[in-house]
Amino acid sequence: MGAMRIQPITKAIGATVEGIDLNKDLTAAVADELYEALMKHHTLVFRKQALTPEAHIAFADSIGPVVPFHPFYPSVDGHGPIAVITDKKDSPPENDMWHSDLSATKKPPFGSVLRSRVIPPIGGDTLWCSMHAVYDSLSPAMKRYLEGLEASHELMASYGHTLDWNKAPNRAETLRNATPEELAVPHPVVMAHPSTGRPRIYVTGPYTARIIGLPEVESRRVLENLYAISSNPHYSFRLHWEPDTVVVWDNYATQHLAVGDHYPQYRVVERVTIADDRRAAARRQAGVAQVA
Repeated sequence: MGAMRIQPITKAIGATVEGIDLNKDLTAAVADELYEALMKHHTLVFRKQALTPEAHIAFADSIGPVVPFHPFYPSVDGHGPIAVITDKKDSPPENDMWHSDLSATKKPPFGSVLRSRVIPPIGGDTLWCSMHAVYDSLSPAMKRYLEGLEASHELMASYGHTLDWNKAPNRAETLRNATPEELAVPHPVVMAHPSTGRPRIYVTGPYTARIIGLPEVESRRVLENLYAISSNPHYSFRLHWEPDTVVVWDNYATQHLAVGDHYPQYRVVERVTIADDRRAAARRQAGVAQVA
């Protein structure tokens, strides 16, 4: 391993990491440095990383405990935590919108490590935006207005259409068997990051149905304004994938949008989902309150 170099992509979000082979260079010290870089930049990009399944899982696990399997996607044989996401003619892309993964759950996942396997020659980019930067852009009056408000995040708002989609039987079964509490959960509109304590906006188009306690029209206007700010290019960066590109992102600090303009071209990526931020998880295990 040469000297590891971490270069910011934009002022608000993202950094590239060079001079490291994640298959063999992930020592404890390197993992610590990458974790701190993730806290600072929210999304890290690595090129030319032909990860083995074991290295893919190990890298994710160095950030925090991983999810054993993804309920909505098939896994790599023998490696349950690695979900395989395939876009093709009869399986169109479905993440072509700004979102934070599974915000309509009581404990959304902390992050993900995504590795590209098959990339079409044109299209299929992914964008990430900083929800910390979105919060920071708001006026003091708007920050005060949003403080203390909660929004209802609902799984059916995003996935209800798949109840009649025969290509997703596992997803449909999961939704049908979910309790009302699992289908709709409240989250604060302004949330502190569990590790850094930095405030962020936490509403997401596919899942957030309404702001609780506001009239419908007012709720819709507030949400539309926050979504518009989230799409401001000053707070985001766009990644053009190449084969064996690896990206890790903080799902609490960011939203992302997987552009579906490559359809119907074939595209395959593999993802390991990180259940929790390792620092926040350690703090909870030790009985210490999270950062306020």
